[in-house]
Amino acid sequence: MWMKDLFGTDKPVIGMMHLMALPTDPKYDPEGGIQKVLKRARADLHAIQEGGIDGILFCNEYSIPYLEDVRPVTIACMARIIGELRSEIRVPFGVDVASDAMKTYDLAAAVEADFIRETLSGAYAGNDGIADVKMGEIERHRIEVGCRNIKTLATLVPEGARQIAERPIEEVAKTVTFSLAPSALLVYGATAGSSIDASLVTRAKKATDIPIFASNGVKAETVASILSTADGCVVGTWLKHEGKFYNPVDSQRVAELMKKAKEARGTL
Repeated sequence: MWMKDLFGTDKPVIGMMHLMALPTDPKYDPEGGIQKVLKRARADLHAIQEGGIDGILFCNEYSIPYLEDVRPVTIACMARIIGELRSEIRVPFGVDVASDAMKTYDLAAAVEADFIRETLSGAYAGNDGIADVKMGEIERHRIEVGCRNIKTLATLVPEGARQIAERPIEEVAKTVTFSLAPSALLVYGATAGSSIDASLVTRAKKATDIPIFASNGVKAETVASILSTADGCVVGTWLKHEGKFYNPVDSQRVAELMKKAKEARGTL
């Protein structure tokens, strides 16, 4: 599988780089400004790398509640922060502009990301309202901005949302694979940090040859079990001090999780 070539290991663990709120976001701190966001991002970057993570995913996670059409200032700020940190990044990295696939590819093109994570297909209802993902337009935009060869981690069903027309996960996996041929498919829990339903991973794997990743709910005590089924995982909240969403990354928690992940990979 492609993961070995990119991450240097099978069943990679990708750590989230949750960027603090940015200009126009409700939780943005105008007094601290972009320098405060950059300082926190730099500290989190070093902590997550010191813990031995396989890859990093930058996301405007604290832009809650998310926009379907993300404002240009968000992309500009994310590009600046990643650009300033670029020489300090020692592992493969990806980007995710929450809820806006078009701008995720714009950002990926600007910073030369190795991969993206995004919802690239489907129609969903959730706290943010109705989402109608324009798969054909997004895929054409990917090619137009020069991201033809970037690795794509595509959501099966987003967290905190349900399909408007409920379909079995096997059918979703099979049809998304046929239409997009993503690099991997993502299984989510209900909310950030919540556990995934492992049976969804098993069912999706039976429907496609595309790798299946667990995209949230990963913890030190569950990573071995998750990697026994999934082909990789993305972890964010558990890596923070006390495992709390808004806290900075704790390098010791990263190291603890990666120790368990490496032990599990050695026995699989």
